[in-house]
This record gives sequence, C-alpha cells and structure tokens, in this order.
Amino acid sequence: MNLRALFPLIALFLCGITSVNAQLRRPGVVMIEREDRTSSRLNKEEGAIYLEEMVEDPVPVRISKQVAAYSTLSGDRWLGNLVPNQNAVLLAVSEKAYRVRGQAKQGQIAGWVSKASVEGLPPEFEENLRLFHERYEIVKELIDNHQVALGMTVGEVTASIGPPDKRSSKVTREGRTDSLEYISYERIPQSTVTYDAFGRPFTSTQYVEVENGRVKIDFVNDTVTSIEESEGINFGAGGGFHTVPTPVFLF
Repeated sequence: MNLRALFPLIALFLCGITSVNAQLRRPGVVMIEREDRTSSRLNKEEGAIYLEEMVEDPVPVRISKQVAAYSTLSGDRWLGNLVPNQNAVLLAVSEKAYRVRGQAKQGQIAGWVSKASVEGLPPEFEENLRLFHERYEIVKELIDNHQVALGMTVGEVTASIGPPDKRSSKVTREGRTDSLEYISYERIPQSTVTYDAFGRPFTSTQYVEVENGRVKIDFVNDTVTSIEESEGINFGAGGGFHTVPTPVFLF
C-alpha cells in the first residue's frame, strides 16, 4: 500500500487517541499536588493526636525542668533526658504525655515526656486541639474525595477542587462576600468529510469544548456560606452538601 495513502488513517487514529485523553480534562478543576503528611513511618500511639499532620507551623513549647523522654507512651525505651530551660517543639498530644522534639545531652531527640515538664501552652490548648482534630478529619475526607461543604475555608476548597475559573468580590452594608466560580466542560465531537491528496474522502473528527455546568461558592470571613450548583457539575458529598464546623484556632 502506498505510504501516502496511510497518512489520513494515521492522522484519524491519532486524533481519536488525543480526543479520548482530552475528555478526561476538566478546565478549571485542576487538582493541587499536596504533600502527603500522613505517610510518616512513625509508629503512632493509639488515641494520640499528631500535630505535624495538621499544622503548617511548628508549635513551640518550653521544657521547664530536666525530664526523661521515651519512645512510647508505655516507656518501652528511654531515649535520654531533655535539658531544662530550653525551647522545644510539640509533636503530639495524648491524655498522659506530650511528644516533643528537644535537646538532650547526647543530641536532639523526639520522645514522650511528662506534661508537668512542658510550659508555654494556654489552658484551653488541649480542648482546642481536640476540636481542631475532629474538624481536620472531616475536611480531610472531603478533600480526598474532591468535595466541598459549607464551613470550609478558601484554602480547603482550592485544595479539594483546584483553583477557580473566576474570582469576584461584593461589598455591601452587611459586609464583604468573596466568590469562586468553577466551570465544567464537555467535549462534543464534530465530524467532517475531507479529501486526501488523491481526492479520496475520509472522515475527520474534531472536538469542541462546550460548557455543561458551573458552581459558585460564596465566602464570608474566609468561610463558605453558600454553594450554587448547576447541572453537569457535582462537588457535593453524595449528591448534597454538608456543613463542617467553623475553623478552630489553637491559640
């Protein structure tokens, strides 16, 4: 067979491959790569809350007196004694002890120490942390499933479904409302008959992007207050939107 006669067939085949792949793309819904902070190799204690999974910045504390640090809550292995009157970083919290990173005589260590040796945390810290952790687990599941809910923040929404196609703001006597708008598209095939260099007809298919849905998310004080969704796009959980607790501040 003449190689030149194959060119239209090859072009049609490649066009088909490209279009199938392209249909998987949804403009405006680009997922953000996020660091997987849950894949730590650390053997976690049951019931303990680990801060490094949830917070971006270290939580500073102060070691008020020399204290022994252990690898587990049950004190299976002694790691060393933390030097008194030093700054340290809080890593995890349990009912019985704190896990901290600090300086010992043999170098820097991370282990569980008695709560009585740790200063610098406000009285309400552990209660706030419990509420913070409960909300974190709810929002994490929504983000993992690329869903949105009332009560999420702008950062959580974009982490879940990507950057918006459009941003807008409205200021009234009641205050300011910020909005994010997302648009989904459907690729519609359009076939036409063209002719090769030898005058032989063949079918050429092109895909045109047509909007098939959009969602508008309104925020007040960085918190989702309303979600308006049209057909063709579904960011709700199980066909409906849920409400998550308002953001909790540790300090």
